Amino acid sequence: MEFSTFIFMSSIACLLVATVLLVKPWWVAAVPAYLGMLALWFTPYMGATPVREVVSWGVAVIIVVGIRHLQPSGEPDGRNTGNVYVGLASLAGGLLGMVISLNFILLGTIIGSAMGLLAYSRTPHGKWIKFPSSTFIQYFCAKCLPAIVAAAIIVSCIEGLQFYFMTTR
Repeated sequence: MEFSTFIFMSSIACLLVATVLLVKPWWVAAVPAYLGMLALWFTPYMGATPVREVVSWGVAVIIVVGIRHLQPSGEPDGRNTGNVYVGLASLAGGLLGMVISLNFILLGTIIGSAMGLLAYSRTPHGKWIKFPSSTFIQYFCAKCLPAIVAAAIIVSCIEGLQFYFMTTR
């Protein structure tokens, strides 16, 4: 029982690190989020999650790491303020999607991330991102896709924990 508690606490720590990395991107946030999901999957807390879902999130994390490796660091103005808007909005969208229905977690993160990017493009620091332009699409692919993957994994883990604790009472 003690080892299961250690795995549970480690996975919660990984999910918290991933949440911080959504806002302050020192590293790819999807990697600790996936490690947290993988650790939870080996415990009874998320045992009902199918293998294909865990594997597909692993493939998405590999793609996100590749995107991060290929893109230049920072933004044209030298700031990373867009990550606050995109990261928090994608996490909020995923949580809202979870409240609506479990099938809407990914859609909620996508819409939330797009809304966060749209809000960031309206600030003085993000005015270089024009909404109906190719710059908006490029920034979405470079910054929002990693946030979408990380936020969707985090919210899926929250959903799995909620399901476990609601059914074991």
